[in-house]
Amino acid sequence: MQSFDRIYKQLKLGVRPVAHDTDNNADKYKSSLPVRLLPNPPSENSKRKRHRDEESTAKGDLGAEAKKSKSEEYQSPLEKAKQNDAEKINQIRRLNKIFTWGNEVPDPFIEFSDLNLPAQLIENLQNSYNITLPTPIQMQSIPIMLEKRDLLASAPTGSGKTLAFAIPVILKSMQAIKFWENKKLHPSSRLSAIVLEPTKILARQTYDCFTKFCQNFPINCQYLEKEISNDSNILVTTPNRLIYALDTLEEANSKKLLKDLRWLVVDESDRIFDLTEGDQSFRQQLAKIIEYCSGKSTRRAFFSATFSYEVEEWCNQNLVDVAMVCIGARNSANSSVQQELVFAGWEQGKVAAVKQLIRTGFQPPALIFVQSKDRAKQLEVPEEECNSAVKRFRAGELSILVCTEILGRGLDFTNVNLVINFDLPTSIVSYIHRVGRTGRAGRSGRAITYFTESDLGIVRPIATVIHQAGFKVAEYLLKLSKVSKRDKKKMQKHARSARILILSTSGRNQKNVSKKHRRALP
Repeated sequence: MQSFDRIYKQLKLGVRPVAHDTDNNADKYKSSLPVRLLPNPPSENSKRKRHRDEESTAKGDLGAEAKKSKSEEYQSPLEKAKQNDAEKINQIRRLNKIFTWGNEVPDPFIEFSDLNLPAQLIENLQNSYNITLPTPIQMQSIPIMLEKRDLLASAPTGSGKTLAFAIPVILKSMQAIKFWENKKLHPSSRLSAIVLEPTKILARQTYDCFTKFCQNFPINCQYLEKEISNDSNILVTTPNRLIYALDTLEEANSKKLLKDLRWLVVDESDRIFDLTEGDQSFRQQLAKIIEYCSGKSTRRAFFSATFSYEVEEWCNQNLVDVAMVCIGARNSANSSVQQELVFAGWEQGKVAAVKQLIRTGFQPPALIFVQSKDRAKQLEVPEEECNSAVKRFRAGELSILVCTEILGRGLDFTNVNLVINFDLPTSIVSYIHRVGRTGRAGRSGRAITYFTESDLGIVRPIATVIHQAGFKVAEYLLKLSKVSKRDKKKMQKHARSARILILSTSGRNQKNVSKKHRRALP
């Protein structure tokens, strides 16, 4: 297997930078999330037909309906209104591809005004992200969390999951703050919610969202680095950092800190159960965190882009009265992303294919994903430099990032136009998250996945997902044998390393890319 440096040099050799518009201002895309759909109002013809049917029934039609008893025929106005409301709710769910499981799942809301949100919060959503209408995952998840129900929610990447759990968490924090103020209480801990993210960069991104949502509110949001502040209302962190912070406290102090905790939110939760990624530690960390956060008033919410049966079974066994929400088909890739599965023959064929793609022109920015540590041998760098690299990519200063698996999880780049899977993902979950870096916020995108002869034993699941999304796949790929246990073990050995390599958009910089341009993500 070629080294990462050698692959990079081969990709760069003889390739000219592509001229493109560097105006990556996300403002023009902020309002393009896949917002909710509503059923069309009944036409005049349907109204007249319904009126005739009602008149016919009232006059005692001789048909089968008229033979029913009066008690069976009669429906009170309240019952009729409830039936009409139920039909409308079902129609709204069908239009928005909202699927639910659980006991008495609350109805979705239609407008943010239905929630009686504080005017300041509405203003923050509009000013920071130009959000005026809810997306399907928000329509259904927010009412469930407001009813204090445990939740498992799945929705495509870029569909507004962060706001779906942010609004209930913010409202609960505000409610607690008002209670303390009215009672003139000074609790030892003000922590109302903990939001867990699998990586530090993703935690920082979510923290930034919360600070914008909570602007001009007396809510203290903390991005955990070392110690948990006693005056924090909302804590955003990674499992490792949270466990370390709690373990350093005495048992009595940790209990005090978490005594009034109302929400534990786990984002990108499918990572817990995706054993093909070769990392079971996240599941063990979560078990320890749930043991810490086991108060009677603590509810738990799990969000992700995929919805595996293992996750569903675990939630049924470990959560109380859990409600489940899935937007669209289970474990499906984003259909707004044009997906291609390309046979490259062998390793050198992939290099040639990517070089040809760059030569012929593409619309930057782009992410190129590689799989294993052998592909990424850069040294670790401080977190500040990693955050700086991500900001530069968002700002359009960088046209291409070459990275491994971690960046494929949740990080929000609204302007990525192309994803290239240089190495085949080792699982459906991994593929969906990688492809989800483009086509975000309702935009279209393109994803190209290369595979070689050595990948034929594991390519079938990826081919099936692409086929189910409505894109062409060679028929023989869908008929390949399923992945063997031996191949699964091989996939688990592909240790994920959070590394990225940066290509500048500047022509002179691309001619002299040195080690200082390389960055590693924590």
